[in-house]
Amino acid sequence: MLMTLSCRLAAGDDRLFIRPWVELEPIVRIEPEYPIPLEKAGAWVLEEARTLLSGMVYGWTFSWTPGDTSRKVKDRFDLVPVAEIPWGSDRLSVRQTQVEEARLFAQVFYTMNPAEQLRRESWAGAVVDAATGSGEAPTMKGREAKLEALANAIKDAVRNQLHTRIFNKPRAIRGEVVLWDDPQVWVASGSYHAVAKIRLRVVEIVPYRIF
Repeated sequence: MLMTLSCRLAAGDDRLFIRPWVELEPIVRIEPEYPIPLEKAGAWVLEEARTLLSGMVYGWTFSWTPGDTSRKVKDRFDLVPVAEIPWGSDRLSVRQTQVEEARLFAQVFYTMNPAEQLRRESWAGAVVDAATGSGEAPTMKGREAKLEALANAIKDAVRNQLHTRIFNKPRAIRGEVVLWDDPQVWVASGSYHAVAKIRLRVVEIVPYRIF
């Protein structure tokens, strides 16, 4: 089933809205308590919301080393948060929670301050690239696999944007990326699947040296 984390941001608006969810009866029983108590699930869904909203406001720096079999180089993609919304922020609020099909959903709002709003708006410029990607991660890894699937979707979006611009495989690519819209997350065939829309800026492309 497709689960959409719905983000709304109109021009001049200072609020973001998402609807994250967590499973109360996950297929993989890693936690000692089952089903997951609502109090614990509520803390998890708020943590996930804070991560997603931080990615929408501040984003991440990324460093990607494309895999190269001939050079025996392993593919590696790292995301590092630029900044994060602090725990307990009074500008992050949960308006409503509800249980649907053994999942806890929450309606979460975040009110940006003027600096955050300007930061978000700066990513809307024509000089910033937009891309969409998809990723997945096995549910056997537990709830952290949802964010792994999202990271893989971001990596795929970066690849989709750059593959028509870079013809010779580089040694490394570095830049910044933000979530631009609501990530779509669902469970199918033993994996979390995610689709992410992003905006990105490439800061550096490091080529292989030719001797």
